[in-house]
Amino acid sequence: MMTPTYWTGQPIQPGDWVRVYSSRFGVWHHGIVRNLFLVADGIGVEIIHNMKDTGVSLSDWYEFAAGNLIHLHGRPSSPEHALEIVRRAEANTGNSYGLFDQNCEHFCSFCYTLKAESESLQVLGWMAVGTAVVIGLTASNRQQ
Repeated sequence: MMTPTYWTGQPIQPGDWVRVYSSRFGVWHHGIVRNLFLVADGIGVEIIHNMKDTGVSLSDWYEFAAGNLIHLHGRPSSPEHALEIVRRAEANTGNSYGLFDQNCEHFCSFCYTLKAESESLQVLGWMAVGTAVVIGLTASNRQQ
């Protein structure tokens, strides 16, 4: 039986940081590959991820993908790193979701680096600052 692969041909491995673009919400959804296991018609893949309604929970590949392509976002630096990533993901199962402090990207970042960060929220923050500056300058120019 062949090891399952991403659409790029790279093999799927435990500890991989994966993401799928949600066209419904217009954002990337992130998760951690937990395990590959035998099923009747091949090999199944489990992914741990954090969602608003369920918190940190386990899904299969197809549920996580929701009909979209799953992309490899990060790969562990070693087999030991992969074990640590999966261990952290499993230890957080059941934790709640928080858009600004514990979203799916924070969760995966923490599992990888022990730092819960969300580049998506940082970009949105800078966009908001830029918008506020433009609005402020426009208002200032109108008053002159």
